[in-house]
Amino acid sequence: MRRALTALLISAFAAAPLAAQFEGTINMKLSNYDGANVDGMIVKIVMKGDKQATIMKMPASAGPMAGLEMRSILDPKTNTVTTLVPLPPSMSAMAGMAGAKGFKMVTDLSKIGESTQSDSKAQIKKLGTSEKVAGFDCDDYEITSPNGDISRACITQSLGRFVFPQGSGGMGRGASAPPAWAKAFGNRPAFPLKVVTGDGKVAVEVTSVDKGAVPASAFEIPDGYTDMGAMGRGRGGI
Repeated sequence: MRRALTALLISAFAAAPLAAQFEGTINMKLSNYDGANVDGMIVKIVMKGDKQATIMKMPASAGPMAGLEMRSILDPKTNTVTTLVPLPPSMSAMAGMAGAKGFKMVTDLSKIGESTQSDSKAQIKKLGTSEKVAGFDCDDYEITSPNGDISRACITQSLGRFVFPQGSGGMGRGASAPPAWAKAFGNRPAFPLKVVTGDGKVAVEVTSVDKGAVPASAFEIPDGYTDMGAMGRGRGGI
């Protein structure tokens, strides 16, 4: 009986989603973020099971946002991401923003970009080669977008699901669609340790992975952020 129970527990753990087996912090560099040619952005993703929070420190090339931290928090139950955009000092005098920490935007991941790519998906080809990035083994894939752009990504399953950091959409617009390579694997446990675009530029590179406890507070949405969706509805938006 004891052996049977032990075997059952081992098999259950092995069958558990890989995302639920990792807890810690992933550090990476991200280039050409949100289509804004913002290079050298430092990104930190904290994970605990299927929970994720992404902290992005804006580089000097981000203008008035330089040095500020933008945070996005994934709700796996609703498949939504809440993005918190801090208010630059130059915008603190905006009407209706007195005392506000910044803007808040909720994005439905199941709908983002569907208007332009609803009938086509990226093509994924496993290349049969592998690498080691930040101490983790990963397999090389070629990803061809619906419009023919080709990227090469080294993917590991041991870090769970990857959600591309959601941008502010330009302070008022909805979030822009993530690149095709970021959507290619859907909700499957497939985390890119390195992505190189067709022109040879490194779009994503994980620099280190730190395993360790992550507090529950990392996934809480703080008060004090103005809801951009509510602002749009107040102006007659959808």
